[in-house]
Amino acid sequence: MPLFRNIHHNQEFFTEPQRFDPSRFEVAPKPNTFMPFGSGAHAGPGNELAKLEMLVLIHHLVSKFRWEVVGSNSGVQYGPFPVPLRGLPARLWKESTA
Repeated sequence: MPLFRNIHHNQEFFTEPQRFDPSRFEVAPKPNTFMPFGSGAHAGPGNELAKLEMLVLIHHLVSKFRWEVVGSNSGVQYGPFPVPLRGLPARLWKESTA
């Protein structure tokens, strides 16, 4: 079974793979180089629903709320998947409609 982190952080497939750059996906990546939901027999059965739910959540967070990271926002831990060090505490507040 492949380690997707190694594929996603390979400089042959993605320039500056450590940098957050959503625009890199404006052009479809090469086949089998970006697999956030697995691949083949190991693909998650609900991956399309999960993508839709994430888009809806992000839409509401961006359009209806303001937020900021609380405390230090640096550091990533791998075990084996990347997650923010000490979680990612954030403060959210509803955007006023005035």
